[in-house]
Amino acid sequence: MDTIIGLGKTGCSMADQFSVYEEYKIYKIDVALKGLKKNGIYDFPKQPNPEEYEKNCPNMKSFFKNCSGNVLFIVDGSEYISAASLHVLENLYKKKLNVKILYIKQDIHFFSKIAQLTDKIAFNVLQEYTRSGVFERIYLVDMKNIEPIMEHLPLMQQTRASHQLIASTIHMINVYDHIDSATDTFCLFPETARLATLGFGKPDSEINYFYPLDKTREIRYYYGINKKRLETEKGLLKKIKAQLRDNEQEGIRTSYGIFSTSYEEDFVYTLALSAEIQGDKNDKK
Repeated sequence: MDTIIGLGKTGCSMADQFSVYEEYKIYKIDVALKGLKKNGIYDFPKQPNPEEYEKNCPNMKSFFKNCSGNVLFIVDGSEYISAASLHVLENLYKKKLNVKILYIKQDIHFFSKIAQLTDKIAFNVLQEYTRSGVFERIYLVDMKNIEPIMEHLPLMQQTRASHQLIASTIHMINVYDHIDSATDTFCLFPETARLATLGFGKPDSEINYFYPLDKTREIRYYYGINKKRLETEKGLLKKIKAQLRDNEQEGIRTSYGIFSTSYEEDFVYTLALSAEIQGDKNDKK
């Protein structure tokens, strides 16, 4: 069983979206959380600023004593509690667990200066640790890239729907990485390409990427195709290859996998990888 750890309000909300899948054990850490530690709930002492969250992070060794398998750690860098990320992650590193990070980047233009600085520090530090190999991968998600997908929904539904989309995309890629494909051209990931983002779309439409990744080295396309269509439609592989060629970019390795599903609609999930630290797009304004 894989482990999902949410730190802070956004991290916990995201973790809740993974709880609908039986493959994951959920841990949530935030201020004023109600529940028992044995049930994966940690009520973090409230602090006045990011510096105090970093300084006063409790020892969570016993909280994570049953934590095992692959770990996805979710954090929103603009939240003050994100300053405790490295101290929380240290508990997992000492257990020699395989840790990936899901970094949620908010549109911080109208946020406080403290929140903007907190996000900038967390964004850079977690990328650096990942590139050095401390963590296996970091998925970067910019909510500015998610918002246009949710514009058709009422405001009160957009956040939840956004978190559902991100969680389901990661989950489906996890599933496809552990089952046999109808056919694929996947090979081992480049050892140094640990900075990543995700994408989602349909075979006949443009892919919506969750972060504007710079210096992409590889893009994996995961096609989820209805089983009956796979069994009966002629020329499907040729059509998919033509679409991939249309989207190819020089210097970026493209690979694909085609998987049978029971869903009526067909979907495409993508994983894009880079070896380069991503700059803060807000610095370019």
